[in-house]
Amino acid sequence: MQNLVGKDTDLLDFMRSTGFPVFHLSNIFYRDFQYGVRDYYRAKEGIDVGTRKADEIAQSVVADMEQRNILTPHSRNTWILNNERYLLPRRKEEKPTEPAAEKAS
Repeated sequence: MQNLVGKDTDLLDFMRSTGFPVFHLSNIFYRDFQYGVRDYYRAKEGIDVGTRKADEIAQSVVADMEQRNILTPHSRNTWILNNERYLLPRRKEEKPTEPAAEKAS
């Protein structure tokens, strides 16, 4: 079984690709990490680690990412993700539209 401690991008990329809200400067909840770890092992290694093991792994992963300032504590079970790799895509700037009368000229 692959160790996820220190491999935050593997886990966060997987979580983001499967619909977890993983964005730079957004909240991530402890429950998201638990389910992310559980789903990661099911999808990548075909192993059901169970709730207790997923909880242990999630605690280790969160502690490591907190120590490396990837996660900043926000409240008891909530962290702020500090990783610009997960920025939201920029919106394309829209050009102002011309009124219909000016287009006809």
